[in-house]
Amino acid sequence: MRMKDLMKKGIVTALIVSMAASVFTGCGNSDSGNGSAADQQTANQDSAAQQTETKNDAADQGGSDEETQKMVALIKEKTGINVEFSITPTSAAGEIDKVLVSLMAGDDIDILGRTPIQLEEFYNAGVLAPLDELAANVGYDMEKVYSGAAVKFDGQTYALPAERDIWLTYYNKKVFDDAGIPYPEAEGWTWEKYVETAQQLNDAGKGVWGSFIGNDAVHSYMYATQSGVNPYKADGTSNFDDPAFAESMEWFFSLGNDLKIQPSSVEVASGTYPYNSFMIGDNIGLYVCGGWVASTLTTLEKYPRDWQAGILPMPYPEGSEPSSLVIDSCYAVPAISSNKEAAFEAIKCIAEYKYTLGYGRIPAKTLTEEEARSYIEETLVPMFEHDGITTEDFMAGWFDSSGNYISEKIVGTADTVINQIVTEESLMYGQGAKSLEDTMSSIKSRADEAIKEAQAE
Repeated sequence: MRMKDLMKKGIVTALIVSMAASVFTGCGNSDSGNGSAADQQTANQDSAAQQTETKNDAADQGGSDEETQKMVALIKEKTGINVEFSITPTSAAGEIDKVLVSLMAGDDIDILGRTPIQLEEFYNAGVLAPLDELAANVGYDMEKVYSGAAVKFDGQTYALPAERDIWLTYYNKKVFDDAGIPYPEAEGWTWEKYVETAQQLNDAGKGVWGSFIGNDAVHSYMYATQSGVNPYKADGTSNFDDPAFAESMEWFFSLGNDLKIQPSSVEVASGTYPYNSFMIGDNIGLYVCGGWVASTLTTLEKYPRDWQAGILPMPYPEGSEPSSLVIDSCYAVPAISSNKEAAFEAIKCIAEYKYTLGYGRIPAKTLTEEEARSYIEETLVPMFEHDGITTEDFMAGWFDSSGNYISEKIVGTADTVINQIVTEESLMYGQGAKSLEDTMSSIKSRADEAIKEAQAE
């Protein structure tokens, strides 16, 4: 976001917002993509070493020009700041972020929207302004408002979270009805229960898959991280020699390759089953993915269907506390900004109120149970009238204040490189090009080398 003519004699007159084509990296997308969870979909890998591509589909996902204009009006109403949005093209996989290039070149940019892992690159480049003093000057308690979710590096706060993409289990009610199986319940919804249910639904003769989960790297380690195993050791090296990561890798790819309750890794990579197979077909019983998928279910013009969908929380490992993977879209103020006070007021407004615009956004800020129920009943339930998804369904999946929310991406030293390493290595294992032992050994050694290089910089 760039601002100009902002605060002359205490009057805010104009603010130009420079946004990437999307803000949020949805599940499985490469870290170089910058897409809103509700503005982004995931394509499949064509080969073991290929990065996951992203597809920005703002019209489908609610990230429309209409929503942008509503945000302009919202900021004007709440702060008096006039805003004009400009869109920055999303960088291709492997390219340096175009906005980072602009900031390093000295361009006048005042607000930046990215995910925490993407913001770390900006922090390392020294182009972000800390927010702590700006917040203290106006008596704003970031810890309280966001329950510790504000983005910090080296003990200082650099970004406010606006939207939270919380993973869910989606299910096709028609598939359950045809199989004569009761709909699953949120209570005790473990991965073990998920697999058992998928096996009951699976019917190869009729072309019905009990489960569908893509090939993305995060899937290969999610069982381990949900079990509480950290990707980093106490000494700062990677922890991929912990047996939990090998077990997680083996478990995930066994779903399609061995148990055959979902398409194999090769079938997914070939494009036979695209990322949106659940939404466009009627033969998949269970689907685990980010919360952005929910918004596609409301676009019946784009994805017409005669079946109803249901939602559950994300499954969790048996014996562990219930948990879900998440990723936040956040807003920061570049160090180069000459209008930091006004920029901070604008990102406060976006972070606190964007979810109220009526597009099914899930706020990262903490809502009371009363606020959550009111929002669900007034906004979400009407949006999902076709599917009959209830207030209690949304409370369990998205608004459980006791939930354990875990970053969907690995976050720490050299995290961007490590996430790419896992992408490459896991696909080679999943498609039979490498043994499990060799895969984990390679991930461990490559990750440690990446950490060593990052620490030497």
